[in-house]
Amino acid sequence: MDIIIVDDQGIVRDGLKMLLSLNEEIRVIGEAANGEELLSLLKDKLPDVILMDIRMPIMNGIEATKAVKAHYPNVKVIILTTFNEDEYIFNGLKNGADGFILKDSDLKEIIKSIKAAHEGTLMLHSQVTSKLINALQNVPEYPSSSSVKKIDLTKLLTPREIEVVEQIMQGKSNKTISTTLFLTEGTVKNYVSRILDKLELKSRSELIIFLKGK
Repeated sequence: MDIIIVDDQGIVRDGLKMLLSLNEEIRVIGEAANGEELLSLLKDKLPDVILMDIRMPIMNGIEATKAVKAHYPNVKVIILTTFNEDEYIFNGLKNGADGFILKDSDLKEIIKSIKAAHEGTLMLHSQVTSKLINALQNVPEYPSSSSVKKIDLTKLLTPREIEVVEQIMQGKSNKTISTTLFLTEGTVKNYVSRILDKLELKSRSELIIFLKGK
């Protein structure tokens, strides 16, 4: 997998490069100090996954994530976050982030998150999940915890759609779900799209956060 690291602190980029170099499956093909540098870099190099810091000068990680997803939807973006960035975490989710990891995560967790994002699966640290749930519940257009509990999925989704949801909540990729449920990968993608439409959600990541809030 090809990776680009985006962080305004050189020492952080160097540290991540050193850690990732220990894994034979991962290759760091570039780095940038802000979103603007990243977009310029993407004109020549397209990675599989971007590790994106949030707070950066010129163009921050949220703006950069939105731009990446608009122009390169197949490139996965993992947000590098800390405990005190609730609002940024929510906005990252809203703008299409494919995962969130804490900056002080160990190598095993970082590698696991990168592989999951690459396979189309959202990986969330439990502490990040709780922050996202709290953030979503404090935003008017998202259901509060009390209203979420009143939603009966069996009245909104078909039995097959619920089976797909259960697989998603186990962290499985579309490819794995297709094998487990004996469906084509395209059929699974169609199910996911219908589920999101019915629940009025925008992405797979929002679905996971929404249901974890139940």
